[in-house]
Amino acid sequence: MQSKRIIAIVIVVLVAVVILVDVFNNKDTGAVKIGIVAPLSGNLAFMGEGLENAARLAIENLGDTKYKYELVIEDDAFDPKKTVSAVNKLTSIDKVSSLITFASAAGSATSPIAEKSKVIHFSVAADPTIAKGDYNFIHWTPPVEEATTLISELEKREIKKIAVFGANISGIIAVADEINRLAPEKNIIVTDTEIFNFGTTDFRTQIKKAMSTGPEMYVLLAFSPELEILTKQLGEFGVKKNITSAESFELTTEPKLFEGLWYVNAADSTGAFIEMYKNKYGIQPALGAANVYDIVNIIVNATEKSGTKTSEIAKELYKTDLDGALGKISIDPEGFVISKAVLRMIKNGIPVTITN
Repeated sequence: MQSKRIIAIVIVVLVAVVILVDVFNNKDTGAVKIGIVAPLSGNLAFMGEGLENAARLAIENLGDTKYKYELVIEDDAFDPKKTVSAVNKLTSIDKVSSLITFASAAGSATSPIAEKSKVIHFSVAADPTIAKGDYNFIHWTPPVEEATTLISELEKREIKKIAVFGANISGIIAVADEINRLAPEKNIIVTDTEIFNFGTTDFRTQIKKAMSTGPEMYVLLAFSPELEILTKQLGEFGVKKNITSAESFELTTEPKLFEGLWYVNAADSTGAFIEMYKNKYGIQPALGAANVYDIVNIIVNATEKSGTKTSEIAKELYKTDLDGALGKISIDPEGFVISKAVLRMIKNGIPVTITN
C-alpha cells in the first residue's frame, strides 16, 4: 500500500512538472508580437538572413515605448506551403498581432489568412492583389514604377526589341505585364514573353524560341537558382552582355555573372540605414532589408498611437508619416507604401545605383 502511494505521488509530481514546463515555454510575455516569415534556408537563405537582421535592428533601435515588442520568426524556405504552415502557427499559437512576409508567393498565401484572422500583414512583394482587404499592406516599389524606369532606360539606349523571361509567380508576372503594357508607348516591341516554373533546369528550347524573334535585349525576371541557370544557358547561345532585369541581379548567389550590367531595382535605402546596418553586421543590407526595417517601425508607430487592437492599428496605419530606411514613409488608400525605382549596375560584385 505504501509503495502505491509513493508511485501515485511521483506521478502527480511528474505531471505537475510537465505542466509547469509547458506553461513556461508558452507563457504570455505581455509583449506585442510581430511575426516574420522569411526564407532562412534554401537558395535564398542569404535574403532571409538580411530580413531577420533588419527586423532585429529595428527592435534594438526603438528606444522608449509604451509597449514591449517581440519578434517571432519562422522559416518558409521560399515555399508557399511552408509559408501557410508558419503563418497558421504564428496566428493561432504565438498570437502575433502582425505579420511580415517576403515575395509575392508568400504574400498571396498569407493575405487571406491575415484578413480572416484580423492580423496586420505587410508583404515585401510586388503583386498588388496582396493588399486587398482591411489588414493587408505592401511595402515595395510597385511594378508600374519598375517597368516605367526599365522602359525609359531602354528608350535612352535606343533598344527597340526585347524578350522577357519570367518565373511563374504573381509578382514577377505583374512586372512582366507592366513591361508589355508600357513598351508600345515608347515604340519598343516585346517580341516574346517566356514564363517558366520554379525548378526548371533546361531553358534551351525557350531561348531558341525567343532568339528567333530577334530581340536586342533580354529581360530576366527570376530567382536563384533558375536565374543563374538561365543566364549561363543564354551565354551558350552567345547572349552575355545584352541582358537586364528588374531586381533579379540582387537575388543571385553569383553576382559575378552580372558584372557591369545595368538593371532596375526597387527604391534605394538611405545612406544612414546602410551605414547603420554595415556597422552592426559588417555587410551590405540585402534586398528588402530596408523595407522590413521600415515595416517594423510602421507597425510600432501605429500601435503606440492606437493601442493593441488590430482593427484600430489598421486604421492608424493610413496616417503614417515617418522618415524611414527608404526615405519618407506614407501609406496610400490602397495599402501601398509608395516608393520610386532606381537604375543600378553590378560593379565589383556589388549593386551600385547609377541614378534615381
